[in-house]
Amino acid sequence: MHAFDQSLETIESKSPTLPMRFSPVLNLSTGASHGLVCEARSTFEDRVSFGPVAATSLNANPAKWLGSQIEQMAVQLANQCEFDRPVIMPAPLTALAHSNTALACDAATRRTEVCHQEICLEFVDSAFAGDPTDITHRVGTLKRRGFRVGIDLRKSWLSPLNSSLCLLLDTMRVDAKDLLTNGQLLDTVFAASETGIMVIAENTKWRDGQALAALGIHVAVQPAADA
Repeated sequence: MHAFDQSLETIESKSPTLPMRFSPVLNLSTGASHGLVCEARSTFEDRVSFGPVAATSLNANPAKWLGSQIEQMAVQLANQCEFDRPVIMPAPLTALAHSNTALACDAATRRTEVCHQEICLEFVDSAFAGDPTDITHRVGTLKRRGFRVGIDLRKSWLSPLNSSLCLLLDTMRVDAKDLLTNGQLLDTVFAASETGIMVIAENTKWRDGQALAALGIHVAVQPAADA
């Protein structure tokens, strides 16, 4: 077991009720860490969407909810300075379109010991399925606040990514199994790596490092042992 896996496993075993878990992003060639992927126990979309509870601002507002997630993440990692950044935080689909997301995340970050550039807000592919100019503007607003921005292509990869938007994105997460069957995803990954986006693979093994490197993918989330 990798040292990062052991450390993260220790955190969870001591505090099994923590609202988040963390997985290391590791270089498939050197084993070096390139940050963490944060996974919440529940998502914004899982929360109650009807009845009296829906009236609370946190349940109804994806910007405030994401801000609260940033604060929870910072609390859990407060005593874990040895972990590399950035921390990739999945964000609600609707948060990218919300007018107050950048402000809410900025305010939440300022209440923690974490720097803005240590946080990568990751949105699913469908969040980018809008007017390219508007989407680029919204991502740019987050970037101007100091945040990194990522895109999750593990479920779909249909949204158009123009050159201006690609220059603003920092990470791209893909399922390695999809690379074997989808030429469009392969093209997207290759183009992303060419523009400097860090493409992160999931569901892969250490031995796949060389083949993935040929596609521009050098890091993975918890790659499995070769045996």
